[in-house]
Amino acid sequence: MVQKALAAAALVAALITALLALAPGPLYAGGWLDLGDAFTLFLDYAPRAAMATAALAALALAVAVWRRGWRAAGIGFLSGLVAAGVWYAATDFQTRAAAHPLHDVTTDLDNPPAFQSIEPRRYAPGSGAAMAAYPHPRWREVHAEIYADIRPFTLSGPLYEIVERSVIFTEAMGWTIVAEESADGSARIEASDRTDWFGFTDDVVITFREIEGGLVRIDMRSVSRIGISDIGKNADRLRRFVDGMQQ
Repeated sequence: MVQKALAAAALVAALITALLALAPGPLYAGGWLDLGDAFTLFLDYAPRAAMATAALAALALAVAVWRRGWRAAGIGFLSGLVAAGVWYAATDFQTRAAAHPLHDVTTDLDNPPAFQSIEPRRYAPGSGAAMAAYPHPRWREVHAEIYADIRPFTLSGPLYEIVERSVIFTEAMGWTIVAEESADGSARIEASDRTDWFGFTDDVVITFREIEGGLVRIDMRSVSRIGISDIGKNADRLRRFVDGMQQ
């Protein structure tokens, strides 16, 4: 029957669309695709497939409803949902990338915590990546505008206890501690965090310094190892740490 054939075609199209959207991350993380090809699949081919799937699903649904084939109608409806979800995911990714054009986020714009144990990221002079990181003037301007809420914070208590709590909390969030060092009145933690989908590795440094009033000032910095936009991941990472430590 026509309605069954259309429903089957819509279902196959939906599966292909979902595969184009979901597979690029694991394929890149596993070394099967380079980053450019992975993004092409997700941001170019997947939305195109979603549009084709949506059209086919709408046709399958209309024919199934007309002929009262409710099972085929359900398949057409679900296929349309898959298409809409993939389209939204790709569009949302691009929107977040445009809204978060940096990959270097810190609580201290003038003197961001420096990496000592983790090798700092290198930039080609004048490159887009260099413009999206400290100390480029554009980076400072954009950072001050979109990350005004990310600032140093203080906690009260002995330095060693706060550092110990920080280590426990970072490990609970899935970060890998690379270095932990303490000196008189100060300390530093360096760690790395791996994103779930594409498996990107970001580096984090946290510094602690005793100040007046029995307080410890905490500064942070999170930097992506590759790419330009981080779609807000580094800022979210710092916010989660601050919120968790202040609770």
